[in-house]
Formats: sequence, C-alpha cells, structure tokens
Amino acid sequence: MKPSKILITCFEPFGGSMTNQSFEVSRQFNHPHIKVLTLPVTFKKAFELLQDHLLKESYLGIIALGEGPNQVVHIEHVAMNMMHARIPDNLGFQPQLTPIDPSTPITLKTTLPLDVIAEALTNMKLPYSHSFHAGTYVCNDLLYRLLAAPISIPRGFIHVPNNPTQQPMSVAVVEAVIQVCFDYWQS
Repeated sequence: MKPSKILITCFEPFGGSMTNQSFEVSRQFNHPHIKVLTLPVTFKKAFELLQDHLLKESYLGIIALGEGPNQVVHIEHVAMNMMHARIPDNLGFQPQLTPIDPSTPITLKTTLPLDVIAEALTNMKLPYSHSFHAGTYVCNDLLYRLLAAPISIPRGFIHVPNNPTQQPMSVAVVEAVIQVCFDYWQS
C-alpha cells in the first residue's frame, strides 16, 4: 500500500536564538497527511535522526524546512557537498571548507516537482523565490545527505524567513507547497 503522509522536518533553535521559524511554521500544520519531525541543528546528527525515523515509518515524500535571512520563502534546487559554518552548530562543531562526502558529487538536485510548485505558487500569487543552493550550514548538510541516501521517495528543502513577522506568509506558502506535492505524488 502506498504511504499517505508527507514528512515535514524542521529544526530546533540555534546560534543563541530562542526560536526557529522552521519549527514555528511547522507547528501551524494540522493535516492528517502530515507528520512533523523536529531535528537538532547539528551536522550529520540531524540526518542520522531522520534516517532512524525513516526505518520505522514510510512516507510519500519529505519536505525539510529550515530558516534563513531571506525575505520570502526559498525553494532550494541543489545541495552542495560542502560544510562551511560561519557559526558552530549546537554541539560546537564548526567545519570549514570540508566536503560532506569526498566520494560523491559536488551537488545533488532536489527531487521535488519544482515546475509544478512554481506554477502553483505563481497562480496563487504567493511570494517565493527559487534558490540555487541550501548554503553550507546544517540545512545544506541535511539536504545533501538526504538526497544522497538510497531512498526512492521525493525529497527537498525549503528555507522560510527567520523574521517572525513573515510567519503568516511562510505558513501560506509552505502549506501550498505541501498540498501541491501531496496531489502530485498521489496522482
């Protein structure tokens, strides 16, 4: 039987902040076809916890959320095989110009239906932006490891603005993306 839920991941606070907008946005979702998993802001460990979770549950697809200094929601296109942290993660690890896995490609492309998402968000007149890559911090690390994993479900990453005043817009855009992906993956 085909899974009927989408996994949404979000992150706990980091860098001295008391909140993380990816967590705050994900708290707004109350749909029977969504499961939310909160991850630590730690290189490699975030993915390990996600991987452990995926051994227990099956999903239609995965949409990972993180926060960034952007003004609108960013739909990430690729993950880079690079860890380069301007601040330490929540365990104090601060890699500099370090490959995630030297034996794998420099970039991996999202498997979200980007064209379908873009068309839907444009038709709904919801503000968003395409982003070439997910940076070089824990968000990118999670996305790269997720895309490199030998799993056969669609997966990708969205950065929401770290400004709490942007939260209603972030919720509207991410909910629309979830619905578009759910409909697309169910068809």
